This record gives sequence, structure tokens and C-alpha cells, in this order.
Amino acid sequence: MAGLPATPPSSSCFPESQITQSTPVRAGAKVPPGYIIVSEKWRGSALVKGLQGKVQILVEDGLGVVDFHTGDRTAVVYITEVDLVEGNTFKKKIVKLRRVEYIRGVILVDKTAMTDQYFPAVQRFVVLELGMKLLPVCSQSEAAQVLVAMVNEDSRHSGNPFLRKKKAPPVETTIYRVLQCFPRLGGVKAKQLLAKFKSLHGICQASEKELAGVVGRAGAAQIRDFISYQTQKGWLSLEGTNR
Repeated sequence: MAGLPATPPSSSCFPESQITQSTPVRAGAKVPPGYIIVSEKWRGSALVKGLQGKVQILVEDGLGVVDFHTGDRTAVVYITEVDLVEGNTFKKKIVKLRRVEYIRGVILVDKTAMTDQYFPAVQRFVVLELGMKLLPVCSQSEAAQVLVAMVNEDSRHSGNPFLRKKKAPPVETTIYRVLQCFPRLGGVKAKQLLAKFKSLHGICQASEKELAGVVGRAGAAQIRDFISYQTQKGWLSLEGTNR
């Protein structure tokens, strides 16, 4: 089982020159395959307990705005329920991460009954305005599962670049992830929509009345508004959703 000792300065995964600098993101992370670097503030959390036994954990202090490093060039910021309810201060963290060109920034965000009302605005900000990857999770346990998958993915890509073979995820999995980004659409309803309409194209082409049969009138109206908004902005092309 992975331990949780704080990484001593002499064995830090960051170059010494980067440790003393007060920067939004500490550069030069060297993340060994199968390891995750965790910010000190997450020590003892349910999320870290969910990582134990699945990946090796290194705890570091002073990661700037970053909560986790799953690879040398991958940094994760986790926006929790508390962050969303308290206001928009979390946006500053995301913007600082976005400005770092050599880092692939990924945003995890709590999408729960308590935060449903805030999610559409966060999605527009992260995905549409900043062009960053947003992954909704329903709990710290699910966030841990996502982070483990990211560690495994980054570990596979850490070897010889000429030997890398990127395996595409199943189409259903990809569509399911897209549907979870729809406002007020939880996992159960997303699966029901996919089961009924068979594809993202089918869902996007469905009428509001047809959608209401699965998610209710209010949910159907929100989905149609969301699809129309995404299409007008050019972020969703119905020509490419026929799978």
C-alpha cells in the first residue's frame, strides 16, 4: 500500500532552484511512472485515502495553485463544493494555471446537488473561455478514481515517444463524459438518454418533448438551450455527433 510520508527536501521531485521561488505553479516536476504528487493540504483527506494502494503518493508543500501532478507536464486543480459556494476566487487559480504554457492543466470540479446551479457558469469559464479540460466528479472518491486513471495514462506516455500507442476509449464512454458536462444532467439520466437515443447525434436532434420523456420538462428545456448555445458558438458540431 502506498504510504503518505511528506517528501523531504533532499528527495523532492522538484529541482532545488524551483523550490524557493514563489510562483503560481512550481516548474520542473519529475513524476516517476505510477506516482502522483499531492499538495500537502490534501493530507488525510478521503481523496488521498482513495488513492492509497492504487498509486504511489508523494506529498509536497508549496505547489502553488496546483493540487496534484499526475505526470511531468500534467497539473490538476480541484474545485470543491466549498470553493463553488464561497464565490469566484477559484477562477484566479485556474487563470494562473492556464498561463503556464508548458503544463497541461486539467480542472476537476464537484458536480453535486449542492453545486448544480454553479456548474454551467464554471463550464463556460473553463471550457469556452479558457479552452481547458474540465472533468466533473460527484465526490472525492470519484475524483480519486479519475486521478488514478490519469496517473496510469501519464505513466504509459512517459516512455519512448516512438513506441506510444494511444488507445481510444470506447465511444460510449466518451459520449457519457460529454453528457455529464450538460447542465443539471447527472450520471443516471445521462445513461438513460444514451440508452434511448443511442448516440450524441440522436440526443442533439431530439425534440424538447422527446427529451422531456427522460429528464422532465425543465431538464429538457435546459438541454435544448445548452445544445443551441454550444452550436451557435461553434463548440458543438452536429455533423460529427452521429456515433
